[in-house]
Amino acid sequence: MSQRRPNTISRSNTPRHGHVFSPSSRAHFEWLAGRLDEGALNQRESGKFFPLVSGGVRDVFAPDDDANVPPPPDGKIASANQLTGAWLDEPGTHWQKHDVRSGDTLDVSWYYSATHATRRWNYFITKVDWVPDEVLSRSQFEAEPFYTVQINLKPHWAHGEAMLPDSPTTHGIPLPNREGYHVCLAVWEVANTSMAFYQVIDLNFVPSEGGGELPDTPTGLSAIKVTDKQVTLKWNAATGQLPITSYHILRNGSFLVQVDVPQLTFSDNAVVPETRYNYAICAVDDRGSVSVPSRPIQVHTLPEGGVGPTAPTNLHSMGQTSQSVSLMWGASTGSAPVVDYLIYRDDIHIKTVSASRTSYEDADLTPNTQYRYAVKARDLNKRLSSFSNVLSVRTQADGGEYPAWKLGNTYAKNDLVSHAGQNWVCIQAHTAHVEEWAPGVGDNVLWKAYA
Repeated sequence: MSQRRPNTISRSNTPRHGHVFSPSSRAHFEWLAGRLDEGALNQRESGKFFPLVSGGVRDVFAPDDDANVPPPPDGKIASANQLTGAWLDEPGTHWQKHDVRSGDTLDVSWYYSATHATRRWNYFITKVDWVPDEVLSRSQFEAEPFYTVQINLKPHWAHGEAMLPDSPTTHGIPLPNREGYHVCLAVWEVANTSMAFYQVIDLNFVPSEGGGELPDTPTGLSAIKVTDKQVTLKWNAATGQLPITSYHILRNGSFLVQVDVPQLTFSDNAVVPETRYNYAICAVDDRGSVSVPSRPIQVHTLPEGGVGPTAPTNLHSMGQTSQSVSLMWGASTGSAPVVDYLIYRDDIHIKTVSASRTSYEDADLTPNTQYRYAVKARDLNKRLSSFSNVLSVRTQADGGEYPAWKLGNTYAKNDLVSHAGQNWVCIQAHTAHVEEWAPGVGDNVLWKAYA
């Protein structure tokens, strides 16, 4: 470990902005130890929309929000690229940690010495196979937040104090399945500036109490119907050492309803128009053990007064090269004619195509890079559908080689990888939780050889 500075004083001792104080973030621990002053504690500030790397980007959900400046570069994430407290970026396992358990709800509390019109808070977690002795980088974190809290009012300037968070603000975040040391990155995004505030929380995932094996996390959670008054969810049956008796549906991190087996759908009729919700699901066995929650899905209800087109279906890749991804989806329908489709990459609108087309080739991409795609339909009355399924796909490496299979990665149907000297195509979407799910291992139903 490199030698830490005994004290770092910010240019302004005025305590501004905010930080996570419970559980203590890395910066908060350093403030408690006297190595950061209050100004530096509250100014872990850089551009919003992590994990993007570029600036000048506007919010897809709220285009009237201020565009961002570049988020912190790799290796400067914990410090938010601030000189004061630069040692917060030191790699290693020496940082003070909080003991937690997979599937628990962790209450994360923010203190604000100055509030801003807020758009959202995103919470990211390091990958299963991250390397603590390497600097924190985008490749060390999952590409998507495992939990998001969003203020849906827009435009921000029309809602005054309703956009200002309470101090303190506490979020109950359901922890994903992890073991040992991991890092949670909490990002507070501001609507009326280009900035966000970055807080790193060091966690130690310990075994669950009781020693019994938890049920498997349900898979395939999706919204099969979204209107202005209803969200209908569907999921796959879960398994475990003991019989599964019910499912717990979580909405925005809180328990919503228990659904008894064998039911695999649920309609939430307590939603309001034009609002974004997070849903997750847990399985419960006949001993009462509850699984780790699934990764939340985000659902945005339609505007009041009418149903737009149906969402495009079965968005998938027809193939990818080192610099392109070939997309295809199922057509939308509605009470008014569908006129076009809006294509989004990494939450940014990149292209609009005519309703006569249900395919698009996205070119000029970066080799060996993960991208997320979704599609919306728009009808003659300018009403938008909800998003299609989100497709996560990686471009090939330079030279035409497919990226190597990796434990912990999430794979979509038709993703291509290399493993054990052979190329493989994914035939069932999944997250590679264990080595036994690698291509070519055992009686594998997830991959097949690809010439």
